Amino acid sequence: MRPLGFGGILETMPRIAADSMVENRDQRHAALLEAAANIAQSEGIEAATVSAIAKRAGLARSSFYSYFNSAADVIADVLVDELDVMREMLVDRLRGLTNTTEIVRVWIDVSLGYVVDGRHAFVRAAAKVNLSPVRHAQLTAMHRDMMTPLVEALSRARVRQPSRTAQFISAAVDVCVRRIESGASADEEVSATVAFVLRGLSLHSD
Repeated sequence: MRPLGFGGILETMPRIAADSMVENRDQRHAALLEAAANIAQSEGIEAATVSAIAKRAGLARSSFYSYFNSAADVIADVLVDELDVMREMLVDRLRGLTNTTEIVRVWIDVSLGYVVDGRHAFVRAAAKVNLSPVRHAQLTAMHRDMMTPLVEALSRARVRQPSRTAQFISAAVDVCVRRIESGASADEEVSATVAFVLRGLSLHSD
């Protein structure tokens, strides 16, 4: 019998390629994210517990902790993914635009389009989750990044207090969101919000 060791039986065992291990880990990570999002959207954020997420993903509860520290941590990752999708949509729609009015229209349209298709409901619900300071700072930075194109467009148009004005526009969008969620016509509310914001800009620009 050949001795055990590098020259023996262990040498004949199949090797697991590094990329296969990485791919397997990525798949499990993605499965946990999808499970958390599905549970939160169908049953509510409160139902997205560690046990429920692991079970939906087909993993043992103990395996969950190889990827995330808590249910709040996985919800934070889902939020990051959602906000990143919205950011990519915004970048794509704004590409090549230089007219301030058009940039404002597109920014509002993308923000509210995200609401109309139902994806914003999860983001709003997840905002109630008690996130760690690090995760909270990460999400705050992403929100700030999405405001940047709006602030820059307002600055170029010499609108007074562009950062504050951008926050006012964001507040108008939030009001529109609440009205749509309460049953108002999405098309009418979006049109009214755009008209309201553009009238305000014409009154407050130099």
